[in-house]
Amino acid sequence: MEGLALSNSGLEGILLGHKRGPEYYIEQAFPYHNALSMTDEIFTEINQHFNDRVMGFYFFSSDKEITEKILVPFSMGKIILRIDKDKKKNLKLDSHFVDYDEKFYLKPNKVHSIEKD
Repeated sequence: MEGLALSNSGLEGILLGHKRGPEYYIEQAFPYHNALSMTDEIFTEINQHFNDRVMGFYFFSSDKEITEKILVPFSMGKIILRIDKDKKKNLKLDSHFVDYDEKFYLKPNKVHSIEKD
């Protein structure tokens, strides 16, 4: 329910967590209105503020071109999580890593969720 409320507001933000081996664990989603248009300096400041725990970025949109805003050097290796609502108003997650091979591109990533007891 919280996710649907956020999606209606059009928010974007940063994903906080940690990496263990090849896996990323997202612990929090922190709303940040300018997440997709931040500069190197702003990213460095935010990442330091969160003790190097910025794992990526999220946004609510079905517009794939919007991700090109975040295809910049500081996002290398970060997760990009696009969240959209389907026709039944369920949340749909589309996850990628930012990678580089002569240019930045999105590499598909599988999303796993762990239910809390």
